[in-house]
Amino acid sequence: MIKTHLFPWLLIFALTISSCSSANVQSPVVETPTTPPDEYESFPTSISANSATIPVTWANLNLTGRLVHNLGAVDAANNYVVQIRVLDLVTGHLAVVYTTPINASIYYISASPDGRQVIMSYSPPPQENPDVVQGVYLMPLDGSEPPQLLFTPPTREDQYTQAEWSPDGKYIYYTRVNHQIPNDPNRAYPLYEIFRMAYPGGEQESVSTAAHWPRLSSDSARLAYVSLDPLSGEHKLRIADADGGNAQEVVLSGPYIPEDIDAPVFSPDGGSILFSGSVPGESYQPNWFEKLVGIQVAKANGEPSDWWSVPVGGGEITQLTNIRHLGLYASFSSDNRYVASYSKDNIFVMKPDGSELTVLISELHGSTGTLSWIP
Repeated sequence: MIKTHLFPWLLIFALTISSCSSANVQSPVVETPTTPPDEYESFPTSISANSATIPVTWANLNLTGRLVHNLGAVDAANNYVVQIRVLDLVTGHLAVVYTTPINASIYYISASPDGRQVIMSYSPPPQENPDVVQGVYLMPLDGSEPPQLLFTPPTREDQYTQAEWSPDGKYIYYTRVNHQIPNDPNRAYPLYEIFRMAYPGGEQESVSTAAHWPRLSSDSARLAYVSLDPLSGEHKLRIADADGGNAQEVVLSGPYIPEDIDAPVFSPDGGSILFSGSVPGESYQPNWFEKLVGIQVAKANGEPSDWWSVPVGGGEITQLTNIRHLGLYASFSSDNRYVASYSKDNIFVMKPDGSELTVLISELHGSTGTLSWIP
């Protein structure tokens, strides 16, 4: 539990609209998109600044490759920081390649297909770049250089998140959100828009409006994403061509359809889509701070969820897990035998059908993050 620096965090909370939770429909003020640790969440009291080797408790799975992921926690001086770490699945070596400065944060990362770079949604310290609240940054995966801004947002209110490489490495996809647009008191959610940029040196192209969570098929030919109506908050799973053309809804059927749909990812063969979906029986309850200041929070990837799958042509959905975790995000292994998942509880792997679920790193204590499984 965080016991110091409470007042500054409360001030930030009062001004925050979290990019990772589609939050705050009342106030248009945007000071920072980061979500600092809740005073009542049990974040680790210390995070190691050094690389280490952890026990390979998953050796029987014969996993190969590396998991690149980000983790938010508290350093030895009780400051909230975010690290980019690389876990070698064969040796258990956990390398810390980057740690944010104080008052900076990383929400979302994606490693390039060649494993040399990482693209991220990064919030720099205010004194470093006061014109950027959250932008798309690029950094060598070995941490030899600090994050570099890929492009300057047109306004300070424009925030960029969910930055993803296309599997062929030719494009970077990302989501823009401006919580002041549209200025409609009836809207329950902000207006998201998916863009892409040819890499390197390409121009920004709009791919889809009222949409977020972009993810490409393994051949980079098709795009999966979630459309989000800013007035009703209705989520729909969609697929389209890589440039956003020929978009169509993936119609879900079955006895239960999740209200919240997030983090879609194509199966390696492109025949189905895995997605994080809310599960019945629990609903969102505002925390102590939201009650205190009267914030109404719109849900996205913040409900107890499980992994589901559906054929790309639509149809009956299948519940793959029964874990009721928050903040799920997935990446397939290069041999397609397993899929790794990040949740606010732990990092785990499982077979694509949800079987053989095995925890790799536990006790994340509510930290939000993403991961990439690279060779």
